[in-house]
Amino acid sequence: SPRRVSQSRPPAPTDPPRSTPVGATVRTDAATRQAERLGAESRARRPDPRGGSPAPRRSPARATALIVGGVIVVVAVLAVVLSSGGGGKSSSQGSTGGQTAVSTAGATHTHRQPSSHHSETSSAPAAASPASTSVAVLNGTNTTGLAHGLSKALQQSGYSQATPLNGSPAGTHATTVVEYTSGHRADAQGVASALGVTQVQPMETEVASLAGAATVVVLAGADKASAAGG
Repeated sequence: SPRRVSQSRPPAPTDPPRSTPVGATVRTDAATRQAERLGAESRARRPDPRGGSPAPRRSPARATALIVGGVIVVVAVLAVVLSSGGGGKSSSQGSTGGQTAVSTAGATHTHRQPSSHHSETSSAPAAASPASTSVAVLNGTNTTGLAHGLSKALQQSGYSQATPLNGSPAGTHATTVVEYTSGHRADAQGVASALGVTQVQPMETEVASLAGAATVVVLAGADKASAAGG
């Protein structure tokens, strides 16, 4: 009998292993990260098992804005405080400066007065003795003998050279005046004190023309005439 030849079937082809595309891997990773993020947010939104509400998430921008706002408020408060304190200090300093200026001015004025007085005293010659003072007495009124009466009064006070003169300057003279030539103010003040006269002045030209060599002239006025009963 014919010999059967066994025919063996070739093995079925197997599918080659499938490789995962690169794009699919990237998408899978992105999906995984998104799922994790969503899970984290879901857990954050879950109520606290102890009964509290989930703590709100603070964004960095909001926290920064709060910090900047706080700093601005603090700076504004410090500026107001410093401004108020500086103004008061400036006012106080101004007031103190004004007082100092007044005090300084007063001190300067007080200092200058003695200096001026000292200068005047040192430059003016000392008063001569009454006996060596040349005094002429003029009658400036219509009262007869008034010049002679004042001359006698001065002689009794030590002014032995007091001499009445007949001449008289023009015009009426209500007040007695003692006049003096240059450098004899102190002598005139002594004569005025002896007669009780307050008005002392430099000698006028008209009076000097009548006084001759006298350094002090008494121009008798109506006040002395009344005192003498004239």
